[in-house]
Amino acid sequence: MAGCMWIALVVVVGAVLGVGVGVREQQRETVDQFIIDNVDPDQIRDYLRQLTLTPHLAGTAREHETAQWVADTWQEQGWDQVHLVPYQVLLSYPKNETPNLVSVLDDDGAEVWVSHGWQDPLYAPEESSSEVPPNFNGYSAPGLVEGDVVYVHFGRPEDYAKLEELGVEVEGKLVIARYGEIFRGNIADNAESRGAVGVLLYSDPQQYAPLGQDAVYPDTIYLPPSGVQEGTVHLYNGDPLTPFYPAIENAYRQPESEALLPGIPVQPISYEDAAEILGRMGGAEVPEEWQGGLNLTYRLGPGLQEAGWKLRMDVHTSNTPATIYNVVAVMEGSEEPDRYVVVGNHRDAWVFGGLDPSSATAAMLEMSRVLAALKNETGWTPRRSIVLVSWAAEEHGVVGSTEWVEQFGKQLSDRAVAYLDVDSALEGNYTLNAASAPLLYDELFQAAAKIPNPDPDEVAAGRLTVYDTWVSRKPDPTHPGRPSVDALGSGSDYSSFMYIVGVPSLDIQYTHGPDMYAEPLYHSLYETFAMVDELLDRGFHFHAAIAQTLTVLAVALADAKVLPLSLVEYGDFVSAAYDDLIAQYGDLIATRNISMEYFQAAVDQFSQTTADFTANLPNIDTIRPLVARRVNDQMMMVERAFIDTRGLPGRPDVCHVVMAPSMYDQYSASTFPGLTDALTGLDDLTPEEQEARWVTFSQHLGAITHLIQTASRVLSLDLW
Repeated sequence: MAGCMWIALVVVVGAVLGVGVGVREQQRETVDQFIIDNVDPDQIRDYLRQLTLTPHLAGTAREHETAQWVADTWQEQGWDQVHLVPYQVLLSYPKNETPNLVSVLDDDGAEVWVSHGWQDPLYAPEESSSEVPPNFNGYSAPGLVEGDVVYVHFGRPEDYAKLEELGVEVEGKLVIARYGEIFRGNIADNAESRGAVGVLLYSDPQQYAPLGQDAVYPDTIYLPPSGVQEGTVHLYNGDPLTPFYPAIENAYRQPESEALLPGIPVQPISYEDAAEILGRMGGAEVPEEWQGGLNLTYRLGPGLQEAGWKLRMDVHTSNTPATIYNVVAVMEGSEEPDRYVVVGNHRDAWVFGGLDPSSATAAMLEMSRVLAALKNETGWTPRRSIVLVSWAAEEHGVVGSTEWVEQFGKQLSDRAVAYLDVDSALEGNYTLNAASAPLLYDELFQAAAKIPNPDPDEVAAGRLTVYDTWVSRKPDPTHPGRPSVDALGSGSDYSSFMYIVGVPSLDIQYTHGPDMYAEPLYHSLYETFAMVDELLDRGFHFHAAIAQTLTVLAVALADAKVLPLSLVEYGDFVSAAYDDLIAQYGDLIATRNISMEYFQAAVDQFSQTTADFTANLPNIDTIRPLVARRVNDQMMMVERAFIDTRGLPGRPDVCHVVMAPSMYDQYSASTFPGLTDALTGLDDLTPEEQEARWVTFSQHLGAITHLIQTASRVLSLDLW
């Protein structure tokens, strides 16, 4: 029976392929069903097992082996082209023979306590591998520093303002900060800019083990006392030595001393070790809201309770040249091979990467297998080319993708339709979560509405699709009846596509519920295959849902004759961002007699133009190939129109004027960032500094007004 049904499906697809005009629109449902039916959870599980056998830090021999395995897999599946694209970059590694350590010294300089160099193996056999690296933060400066320690809560600007209010100085001190509210690179930079000489980072059990230390991995997905979150503390994307240009053989490399790298030691520790330090600290008790989840009284410092006792950091992390490899596979488009739908996921991991990134790598490998089967078994080919990329060295600061975009940015700016990112397939199993450019909203919603719900409890409740649970569990408060979509920040491989060349991008994953603060085992030793297989996704059905959603979405963008880009959504997004700007800063702007009239007119015009263009699409003769091409090119130019090649004020590496990573937390996004950056913290500046900020604001206001006007004009055939 199964064989007869399969033959029938091939006949149907083949028959549809033989039809002329409108063929792809007619076959959409058949192709989508093929994808949904053929994604195999067991195959994803097998891929994940292979990917998590050994640690594979970027630039190491193990990571190169993984790159070759991905390339071999894509070649065996039958993709038209498969390439390994190398870059020579500067990466960062610990020293296995001399792990980074933190010590408490008595008044004679003798060690009375020393931290753990590695995380303790607890469950999976591979946790005991000799290849597991010591605990470290990427790009930390090496050094031996001693001194008093200050507790700085989450290490945000407002936390330092509170310390100043309380009379606590950090200059010349070591600081200890909790992971969580902002990107760790911002934590390190905030400390260094205030004169701290070293930074310790730990995951407080208040956020990462809220059920208590008896309810942690391997029994639950919460962080055990020995767990450490590793990660980069570099604030900038790409190779540190070749900013703005690709790290290829003929590149000019600036001296490391001129690179924008952290200048002080930064080291992650477990909350077991953090308790040893925090429990010995002197000074006043912290504000009530700064108290964490450890069973001790948190104190501000500076210094320890015992007179003359000090804290010492001995960090041996060093920067080293390395060769990394992006793996690129291409399925060539049959009608528009020079237009690309790019799908990517990074391959490197701090240790095993069971969730980040290997859950997504496994899902993408299943996506590639199903697309190859669709082509090989039915004769289907995409209208546009589909490009899959397995990125290298994302964890060090989206290095592989940034170098690739720097190398091929001209082609991508002209030809890429969209970039679809899946950094981790899962960080939970509660609901789908997405961060996206507005142009991709509608097609993302439609794809999610086609995918069967992997949650049996939700199905029993009548929510049959991924979309149904998404809109139920994460509703959009400003658009009733649809799910919420986050704005894109940074910290993943969409960054260069979106913020350098203006390719509309998104990132999707399954996420946890509102009762969980974050992915507790993130970047730790315990992000293993066993954790995923036994605790988070038994049967790999949520992985399969991500693979199905991503594949259906990619094919929709690759096959549609007229690109399904959500222009009206973008108009609404820009209008809402303007309203938010005025609500927050309107009164302040008015005190300077700065007119927002032209800016508002540009925003209103863009909203109207996108609505008019969309309404007129049915009247355009897109049956004619060149007319369809022209309309598509106009829509593709909209995101590009928001790119200022000079970059944002003070941020030449970020060029998108409508949305960008927050200057104060790279994980978060801000809208009209060049304007809000200028106005944030204005009251804390001297009169001269305030005047300079207002000049920057006014200059950028003119630039952003012009670019929004340009985004309207690209939807017209007129030159002026």
